[in-house]
Amino acid sequence: MLDIIAPPRPGLDLRQHYGHWQSPAVRAGGFVFCSGLLPIDAEAGERRHGTLTEEAHVIFANLKLLLAAAGSSLDHLVQAHALIYDSIEYDVLNRIYRQYVGAAPPARTVWDARSEAGFKVQLDVTAAAPDALAGNAGPALREALAPPANDALASAAVRGGDFVFVSGLTAADAVTGGPVPQTTAEQTALVLDHMQRVLKEAGSSLRQVVKVNVLLHSMLEAPNMNEVYACFFPDPPPARTVCGARLPPGIKVMIECTALGATR
Repeated sequence: MLDIIAPPRPGLDLRQHYGHWQSPAVRAGGFVFCSGLLPIDAEAGERRHGTLTEEAHVIFANLKLLLAAAGSSLDHLVQAHALIYDSIEYDVLNRIYRQYVGAAPPARTVWDARSEAGFKVQLDVTAAAPDALAGNAGPALREALAPPANDALASAAVRGGDFVFVSGLTAADAVTGGPVPQTTAEQTALVLDHMQRVLKEAGSSLRQVVKVNVLLHSMLEAPNMNEVYACFFPDPPPARTVCGARLPPGIKVMIECTALGATR
């Protein structure tokens, strides 16, 4: 069953105010899938430009309203995408993020991106819908696995219903947390080997992956990434999106995925 979540406040109807052909959120399969949220006044629909800190507070306030209307909350986030205008603001984003996301955070991927109207941040999230899954047997409604060593604000993976959501992974040194100075192909191998271990700990595997997102520092490196990638995934492979992105210094590839969890 698919439910379209109506705007909980008039200002969050971006179809009316800005002509966006989108619904604020859709609830289906025990999850709430939210559109990318921008800093918009929830009552008047006016754009709220400001510092990244100011914009992020507005977005989280709107996100709380939207998730409540869909029967969920920030506590039930399974995956978050944070699009920021410049990686120099990464630590600023984290200071705000930790105020709204608890000790068992969702899987998360952060990258530089350009949002409309010069906004500094946009959040795109997926959350479990508790009442939709309340009667299900098997894995817990939402279970966050241990955060990776280099980012305490993201769980390596989160089990939600039938799925495992894995954070954007990079080839970072396990001791220092710094990037590994290697080629895109070598970094891809390290990332996918790490992903394989994370999925195994979550009761899943690369064979159960349904969707992958690959962020590359240069699309010229796509063939090098692809050659290594094909060695890790079965034939036929999962659905995938590959795009160029501004990544942290030294990072040439970042990969996230969604997989089926343990068979019920």
